[in-house]
Order: sequence, then C-alpha cells, then structure tokens
Amino acid sequence: MSDYYDAFEISPVPVPGPDAVAPEPYRGIYGMPAFVTIPTGDLAASVDFWSRGLGFFELFTIPGTLVHLRRWAFQDVLLVAASAAGRDETATVAPALTCSFACVLGEVEASAEARALADIGIGTGEPA
Repeated sequence: MSDYYDAFEISPVPVPGPDAVAPEPYRGIYGMPAFVTIPTGDLAASVDFWSRGLGFFELFTIPGTLVHLRRWAFQDVLLVAASAAGRDETATVAPALTCSFACVLGEVEASAEARALADIGIGTGEPA
C-alpha cells in the first residue's frame, strides 16, 4: 500500500492519549458497517445493563422484541428477546449471538467462497 491513511480522521474513537475526550453519543442514521445481535432472556435487564453500565442509549425499539442500542458512531448492538430469536422458553440452549457486516453486491460471491474455505480449514490443515 503506497498511501498512508490515518483512520482516526473518520473514526469516532479519539486518538489515544492522556487528554483524549470521548465523543458525544451519536444519534444519526447510517448504514451499519458491522453490528452484533445478542439474544437475551430478559430484554429489559439487558437494556438496563448496556445503558446504565456501558453508556449505550436506545436508538430504536420494537417493544418486547428488539432494541437497537448505540453509543458512539459505529457502536451498534441489537438486543433481541430470546423468544423472538427462535428460542423456546423451555430450551436449555440459548440461540446464537450473530455478527453481521455490510458488503456490496460484487463482494457477495467472493465473501461466500472465502467463508466456505475458512469453514473447512484451507491453509491450516485442520477444520476451522
């Protein structure tokens, strides 16, 4: 790569240092480049933890089903009620946490192929 690009120019994260100041919570709307979806058995308690404990705020809510939380720009978390995520209330195994990321149509096929190779451990000699 011949060009140096200082990603702090576009990042909401301040340059590390003793005088670093946290940015304000970001309430704008954008296409999320990546986010996690976390199933929870107690949506209200999870929202309370992420909000009071970690400083996130509710950006969007579908009552009893889903809460989109945000802190800084690009710090997005979707909390979903376990029942909405396909969990039977009597099940002992929680539904999986998922991580989603954005790509463009031209990347879909190559991304799928790369994922398939990773699943079978190409290059490592071992299953992933």
